[in-house]
Amino acid sequence: MTESVVAVRGIDGLRQAVAGAVLVDGDAGYADAGRVVMAAGRPKVIVRCAGAGDVVAALKYAETHDLPIAVRSGGHHAAGFSTTDGGVLIDVRPMDEVRVLPDDVVRVGTGASWGQVAGQLSKVGLAISSGDTASVGVGGLMAGGGIGWMVRKHGLAIDNVVAAEVVTADGSVRRVDANSEPELFWGLRGAAGSLGVVTSYDIAAVHRPTVHYGTLLYPWMQAEQVLAGWAEYLADAPEELSSSLQLAPTMMADRQVPIAVMVCVTGDPERRDAILEPLRHLGSLLTEKVAEVPYAEVFADMSMPADWRPRIRNGFFDAWSPDVANRLLAARPEIPGLAIEIRALGGAFGAMPADATAFAHRGARFMVNSVLMGSPEQQGKQPKAFDALWRTLKPNGAYLNFLSDPTDADLDVCFPESHRNRLAALKQAVDPGHVFRSALTVPPRPEWTGGRRHLMRWAMRSRR
Repeated sequence: MTESVVAVRGIDGLRQAVAGAVLVDGDAGYADAGRVVMAAGRPKVIVRCAGAGDVVAALKYAETHDLPIAVRSGGHHAAGFSTTDGGVLIDVRPMDEVRVLPDDVVRVGTGASWGQVAGQLSKVGLAISSGDTASVGVGGLMAGGGIGWMVRKHGLAIDNVVAAEVVTADGSVRRVDANSEPELFWGLRGAAGSLGVVTSYDIAAVHRPTVHYGTLLYPWMQAEQVLAGWAEYLADAPEELSSSLQLAPTMMADRQVPIAVMVCVTGDPERRDAILEPLRHLGSLLTEKVAEVPYAEVFADMSMPADWRPRIRNGFFDAWSPDVANRLLAARPEIPGLAIEIRALGGAFGAMPADATAFAHRGARFMVNSVLMGSPEQQGKQPKAFDALWRTLKPNGAYLNFLSDPTDADLDVCFPESHRNRLAALKQAVDPGHVFRSALTVPPRPEWTGGRRHLMRWAMRSRR
């Protein structure tokens, strides 16, 4: 389906063109709609899109008035990409349909939250390998990949996508899959935010009404031993086990917060004890709280003080290194606000060929995600030490979704050269005016160097 592109002038014209709500400064709900988890934007206009046609109208309005664009689902990206100051905010949250299609395929609107998706699917015994936070939006998580509690058994969330609906910069509403526009389908699985506004995904679900989920705790002083044993086991553990190891900031509880080994075991319940047994002997086990729960209950939620501005950085590692472990552990007392989570990968995540999706890092066995907690005042000089730590770690790649202060250089870390070249060519085909752009967006090839107005008019002119 293709929408004709005509100018949408003025707020009254925009309100007439859309089925959803249009908010400007002074309207009820404007402030909350422009605020996201890590930022409080002041958009010129917010379009709460009820369908793909509203997205088209919002793009027309932005082009007519020469305004930048931001797209919001859950609003969780740490860099604040999902709001804007002075631009058009395309809010897809009203598009939150969750509908089971034949053959256990689920059509999910990108405005839904993953807690909502999991809760509705649990009623029919289905589950989707997705993230781990209930309020995270489908659109935001899928834009980067989706690393969750079944990643080693069922892969990334994007690995289970069979089709998508996307509105591209020229106003086209496209239904894409592996047979229809296969190159765009490739790009949407790992770089969707740079290629258009995805309005829904069709995702293959699995029959997984329950999982075994919980935590094993070890004494804080055994961090080195526990980390080494955990990494050794998870490097080649059964794929039914997904796990992370969490080290709390040393500013908490006088540095004595226990080490947490989080686990999620899928599949045959009779195999659970055998799979977990090696994890019970990493050190002096304090407690084990693992139980069979509905998959929807593994989704936590997050909240933080309003003045906190966490600094977040991550890296993929193709193999675990004692040097990386030593650097992380040595940094903890020097950076008291530093929280570290190490996620095990491999299994189904690594079985996907590296060039199968725009997400590239299939050789990674571990991901280190780090968060510097606190407000800027509380952090003080810690950000310098935090950044210096990451300069020494030298990861093999990085995950788009866990970067709070990305730079253009991070593109090289998120996308290898072969993927950047392919994305640049795709971007040239579907968004030559670079309408959808951020520090983590591969530009078109060749990159257009005119003004913003020229960029958007170039993207739209073929539709006039």
